[in-house]
Amino acid sequence: MTGPTTAAEQVAANVRLLRARHGWTQAELATRMGHDSPQAVWSTEVGRRRVTVTDLVEFAAAFGVTPESLMFETPVAGDVVSPPRYEVTTDSGAVQEVAADSVEPGETWALFSRDGTPVFLVPAARVLGIRLIQKEARDA
Repeated sequence: MTGPTTAAEQVAANVRLLRARHGWTQAELATRMGHDSPQAVWSTEVGRRRVTVTDLVEFAAAFGVTPESLMFETPVAGDVVSPPRYEVTTDSGAVQEVAADSVEPGETWALFSRDGTPVFLVPAARVLGIRLIQKEARDA
């Protein structure tokens, strides 16, 4: 299988790669870019959207890289930190995996956040257990 052949395909591949390294969903990346919908992220990643200079700047700012690095084979990203991952078990038997750098188990709610943004909220009375399944990881 060959790699990306156009600049747009390279940007799409790098956006997918960096988003995965950060452990973000398309919706989380869109929020970090200031968008209300993940549609722009999805359409960029699958090659259905023409990438503009504004897109490059927004993606780069969200990832902490230069816009130019998104156009090359290996993005210049420095160390990317993947947040710890937790397994949350509820009284219904459901098990939810959550990537969060902050866990606040309160009397009423258990709040999981990443970079100050809530990513998972569950009533504390429903939580049977919270287990750390992966510590913070650094990619070089």
